[in-house]
Amino acid sequence: MMTEREERVVRLSNELVRRHALTLPVDVAALCPLYGARLLSLSELEEKGLDPEAVFAVWGNRDGVAMASRRGRTIGYNDRAAEKRIRFTLAEELMHLLLGHTEDARFRLGEQSYDEATYALYEEEAKRGACMLLIPPTVYFRYRALYGVAGIARLCRVSHACAWTAAQYYDRNEKELRALFTARPLRCDTRSLPRRTERRPVRVSV
Repeated sequence: MMTEREERVVRLSNELVRRHALTLPVDVAALCPLYGARLLSLSELEEKGLDPEAVFAVWGNRDGVAMASRRGRTIGYNDRAAEKRIRFTLAEELMHLLLGHTEDARFRLGEQSYDEATYALYEEEAKRGACMLLIPPTVYFRYRALYGVAGIARLCRVSHACAWTAAQYYDRNEKELRALFTARPLRCDTRSLPRRTERRPVRVSV
C-alpha cells in the first residue's frame, strides 16, 4: 500500500512524462530549463577558478546538487561523470526541486540540518521520481517480458542498477502504479534490442 507521499511522487512523475517526454530516452537536460532550473556544470565552476574538491565538499557528494534561492533554481552537476550517471543526477535534482525539498527551511547548501530520517526520505523520493521519469512505469510494464531489465536499461539509457531498482519497486507496486501512472508508452526504437535472456533469481527453500 503506497503512502500519500509516494502517490505524490508518482503523480508528479506521470505529469512530467505526460507533458514533455515524447520519446525515449527522455531528454532530461532539455526538461530542466522548462521548470526554471539552470544547469551549471563542474567545468563551468572550474573556469571560474573553483577547485573541484571544494565544490564537491559544498555539494556533499561528487554528482550534483539542487539549489533554490531568490535568484532562481540551479542544478549543479559533474559533467565529467558517465553519461548515464549525469542523466540520473539531473533527473534526481530536478525532482528535489519540484517536490519542494529545497524549500524546507532547514535546507542550506553545504549545511543541511535535516535529521537522518528526513534526509533519507527526501533522497528516496527524489531517486524514485528520477527512476519514473527516466523509466516510465508504462514503458517497463510494456517491455519487461520481451527485453528484461537489461533491455529496458538500454532503451531508457540508464544503468542496469537503476533499471533493476526501478523494476523491483514497479513489480512490488504494479497494481497501484498502473492506476496512478497513466501516461501512454513513449515512442522508441526497439529494433536493436535482443529478446530477453536474463532469468529472475529463483528462491530455494532450505
